Amino acid sequence: MFPQMAQIITPSEGERFSLKMFSISEDDVKLATLRSIANRRDESMGLKAGDYVKLVDKNSNQIVMSDTAMERRTNGEFLRNANGHVLIGGLGIGMILLAVQEKPEVQSVTVIEKFSEIIELLTPSLPINDKVKIINADVFTWKPTQKYDTIYMDIWNVISSDYWPEHVKLSRKYSHYINRDNPNFWYGSWRKKDFKPEKQRAYW
Repeated sequence: MFPQMAQIITPSEGERFSLKMFSISEDDVKLATLRSIANRRDESMGLKAGDYVKLVDKNSNQIVMSDTAMERRTNGEFLRNANGHVLIGGLGIGMILLAVQEKPEVQSVTVIEKFSEIIELLTPSLPINDKVKIINADVFTWKPTQKYDTIYMDIWNVISSDYWPEHVKLSRKYSHYINRDNPNFWYGSWRKKDFKPEKQRAYW
C-alpha cells in the first residue's frame, strides 16, 4: 500500500525542518503496546520494529509526519478512495503522494504545501511521476482553478480540538471544488473525528 520511506528518503537538514531516520526495536514495540493498553488508546496498533523516517519542525520540536503504522492506518481511507483528479493539502514526507500516484484510477495529483523548505528537502528524494504537481501555497488562501474528484487535507501536527474549526473551514471551502458529477467523489481530512470536541461528536 504505502512505500517504505526509509528506503527512499535521504536525511537532510533545513533552517526550520529536518528529515531524519529513526529505528524502532522489538522492545520499543512492546513498551508502546503496553502504554496503549494502559491508556486505552490504539496509537501503537500494528507498530513494527524497523527503520522509519520523520519530518521534524525544529521550531516546535514536533513531528510533522512519519511513516509508522499509525500514519499508514489513519491515511488508508483516503488512499482507498482516491480517484480521478486528486488534491492533497500538505506534503508531509511524501508517503501518501507516492502511494496515490501509483493508482491507475488517479489521473492527476496536486499537492499544496505551505512551506517551501519542506518541498526543497523532500523532492530530490521523491520518485514522483508526471501525474504530480506540487504547489507552494497555503490551503486556507489558495484558490483552485478546477474541480477535483478527491480532496484530502492533512496539515496538522498534533491532535487537538483547538484545530477543529480549521477542519470545518477547509471542508466548507473545498466542498465547492468537489466534482459531484463523479459518483465516486470523496472529501476527507486526517483523523477528523479525533479533532472534534466531545460536545459536538453527536452532531457531526
